Amino acid sequence: MATFPLRIISPQQDRRSGEQPDAGSSRLTCPATPQRYEDGRLAFHKDAIAVEAPLRLMVDGLLDTTLSRTPGDDMNLVAGHLFSLNLISGPEDLADVSFSYRGRTRVTVVLKTTGTMRRLYPSPRPVRIRAERLFDLKETFEHRQNLFKSTGSTHAAALFSDREEMIAFGEDVGRHNALDKAVGRALLEGTLDRVAIAMLSSRLALELAVKAQAANIPILCGFSAATSSGIDYAERNNLTLVGRLRDRSFYLYSNGWRILP
Repeated sequence: MATFPLRIISPQQDRRSGEQPDAGSSRLTCPATPQRYEDGRLAFHKDAIAVEAPLRLMVDGLLDTTLSRTPGDDMNLVAGHLFSLNLISGPEDLADVSFSYRGRTRVTVVLKTTGTMRRLYPSPRPVRIRAERLFDLKETFEHRQNLFKSTGSTHAAALFSDREEMIAFGEDVGRHNALDKAVGRALLEGTLDRVAIAMLSSRLALELAVKAQAANIPILCGFSAATSSGIDYAERNNLTLVGRLRDRSFYLYSNGWRILP
């Protein structure tokens, strides 16, 4: 678990806490009444819309960027994002994290060292899994997509161990954010080294393959297809790509030796 100082400032409170920040993050959806076309008719229809809101992230003069994300799991998102940028290798590299939900939401991070952590990525572990088990993991994954079920507009990422245990899950309007949230949770909880499989609701693009490799995850699965750059990167870095994962079929793009018939 994370042991760094964590401060949360909201319109309702100003506290120091070791808990995940949740101030201002309870609204994952907002109501809307769009017109729905069906059977040749337009009619107003009550709907739930996924909230997309900015989070400004500032790190020791090294980074000042804005993430457009689904509120909630903000600490996981920040940790996963900084990890993917090679600015931290774990919670021990964080000296102080301060969230402010007064006005524009922002987070300020102070690192214990300056500059990149120069983390070395070990070769992915020699994990192997039966093809049939991927369909079971997909079913487990879909049961967790609560925000997608209510809005139809979010991506998700799940991390599984080689024993097919779900270690972390993230859901967000952005596919990169969803993976960062899942990786960040595992990183902060000290379980990232147990992850063998990452599963995404999205396509397998280059940046997502890079994030999986940075986290030393040997198998990356997606519900959509892989891109050419994603495949090239996976082939060069010993990463297994499984795409177009359906209920009873999938495409195997690279390093197929990890998937047993």
